[in-house]
Amino acid sequence: MNAARKAAMTGLVVASAGLVVAKLGGLAMPAVPPALVIMLVAAALLFLRWRWVPIVAVLAALAEGIGFVASGSFARLGDAAEFGIFAGSWLRLLGVVVAVVFGVAALKAAD
Repeated sequence: MNAARKAAMTGLVVASAGLVVAKLGGLAMPAVPPALVIMLVAAALLFLRWRWVPIVAVLAALAEGIGFVASGSFARLGDAAEFGIFAGSWLRLLGVVVAVVFGVAALKAAD
């Protein structure tokens, strides 16, 4: 597994951890958030050596990023009053950015 795949996988796991931290901090979401399952499955798929698999990581991260903005969680990045939600939001954002950037790099490296 190349470094870009490992970094994309790490980004997905960090974003997933951010969801858990935000939930534990009091953010209202389902008992098992669908985004958590999607990102962890995408991270696990990166272990496969198929050339197209990094696109799954990129799409999962982009979907989480869109959901992050659409749900209004983006506004919580500047509000440290509820620290668990604040920290979880930053972890989600950081993980999504890392997963997208390195997922694209892994796609380019697969050529």
